[in-house]
Amino acid sequence: MPGGYSYIGNLRINETSGEIESASVGTKSLLDAVADASTLEVDSTTGKIQIKVQGSSLTGGLQRDRVSKYAGVWIRGALGTGAAAGGVFNAQNTYGSDLLVTRVIVHITTAAEATIDIGTDDDGATSSDNLIDAGDLTAIGVIDNITDDGTNGKSRQIWENNEYVTATASTTPTGLVGFYAIHAIDLSS
Repeated sequence: MPGGYSYIGNLRINETSGEIESASVGTKSLLDAVADASTLEVDSTTGKIQIKVQGSSLTGGLQRDRVSKYAGVWIRGALGTGAAAGGVFNAQNTYGSDLLVTRVIVHITTAAEATIDIGTDDDGATSSDNLIDAGDLTAIGVIDNITDDGTNGKSRQIWENNEYVTATASTTPTGLVGFYAIHAIDLSS
């Protein structure tokens, strides 16, 4: 065909690469519109779309909110300063199945004079310590359910569908600032 292209009406296809080069089927079907070079890219050797490698600055590839619960997902948020059960954070399992919590991490950027209990609870209104028992909030740093589990804490816990992971401080955690992250996996088939 003329210039190495095949035409069907206004549809133009590059005969060498097989790529559709016209917008007559909509811009979302064009290779450069699909590959955003942040999440997806075109392999320079094969010409196929692939997930972008995270890179040295860790900015490429899939973001955590795009990963399936079957692959394991990180649920994250900011710490609160409430005194009630779940006042530091309260995350509900709304994913439609029981999950296995394999890690809970708390990053404290501004400390408070309190300890923290973190665990699973059926309604999010009761303190629980089956993941972290009496974790120390008095110093800037990181606590987790592997190295800082305390007396009742565990390295893993079933998080039933519609239940909560609650974080409750021993006293009002005035000035507490930081973040939490929960890693959970769906083991169902």
